[in-house]
Amino acid sequence: MTPHVSTFETAEPALLELLTHIHTGKAQLPDFQRGWVWDDTHIRSLIASISRSFPIGAVMTMAVGENVRFRPRHFEGAKEAEGKQPEVLVLDGQQRLTSMYLSLFSKGPVKTQTEKKQEIFRYYYLDIAKCLDPTEDRFDAVVSIPETKKLTSDFGRRIDLDLSTREHEYEQGMYPLPAIFDPAAHMEWTNGYK
Repeated sequence: MTPHVSTFETAEPALLELLTHIHTGKAQLPDFQRGWVWDDTHIRSLIASISRSFPIGAVMTMAVGENVRFRPRHFEGAKEAEGKQPEVLVLDGQQRLTSMYLSLFSKGPVKTQTEKKQEIFRYYYLDIAKCLDPTEDRFDAVVSIPETKKLTSDFGRRIDLDLSTREHEYEQGMYPLPAIFDPAAHMEWTNGYK
């Protein structure tokens, strides 16, 4: 009698591959998954961990086949995936993957919330000088800025950081994170920054 042998395999796909699969609809969520709810601080912390190549946890997926009876739904913000049939369903890792997709891959502001659950819209940047300084905490190098691309104080009367144009991004040394996986945008930004 031959014992039942099960094979177990782990794979570590590149982050770009995962985000592309979300964008194209190859990776989707089962309809029973709850909505995406990460706040701005968690997103910044995740980006800081990724930028340092720290582990960010496992993602569990299930191949879609004839025996899978879950209805799929696309990830938050992945409009290109609407109506597409997935190859895999993400069972665990939705919050991290959605946060990465929205902050690193999509072009618009990220709809998130404060720690007090107030809805906000944010763009994410890396402060180049802080990233290159070994004494700086990487979390502090991840900049979250309102959809106006201006940080203000004194009830909006004083502009503390203005990233509303490419020239302002260059002057401040603030790299826009969605450019990281877009070769044309990355090239344009780095050429302008020089």
